[in-house]
Amino acid sequence: MDFDKLMQWMEFAKKYQTNDFWNGVFDQTAFNEFMKENMDMNVQDSHQAPHQAPHQAPQPPRSNFPPIDIYVTPHEIIIIADLPGYLKENLHVSVSGSRLLLKGSPHPLITGQPVVQERPSGDFNRIIELPEPTDAHHLRAKFENGLLILSYHRQFFQEERIHIE
Repeated sequence: MDFDKLMQWMEFAKKYQTNDFWNGVFDQTAFNEFMKENMDMNVQDSHQAPHQAPHQAPQPPRSNFPPIDIYVTPHEIIIIADLPGYLKENLHVSVSGSRLLLKGSPHPLITGQPVVQERPSGDFNRIIELPEPTDAHHLRAKFENGLLILSYHRQFFQEERIHIE
């Protein structure tokens, strides 16, 4: 959709919208407050080169690192996070219901100024919505060959009929 058509659509929609709806749609204040409350906004973007030009504004942390896969089998949920260059001692995993928190700091492999830096590095903080809730004591974690593998058994509840008075 080109910009002129978008503007026409917005003008048309304003005729039917009576309050301050459009200002709220484009207002990022509430989103930024939510992010400050739930994530450390001072963490350097793990995909941003450390030798960023001084005229560029710092980027907020990306919420899609580390990349993950989630599998649901008949008996368990499996989460795989891709974390090459990280050590298990520098990782933090916690769970609350259906929210999984992954935090980590990399282990520096080489000291020196990078000329090209395409591989992800840096501190990260990611909240993942799980398909089914679990407790920390049910969650198993294994870190091997740069992969963090988390799993937990699915909890099946037998359907119970409720008596209606």
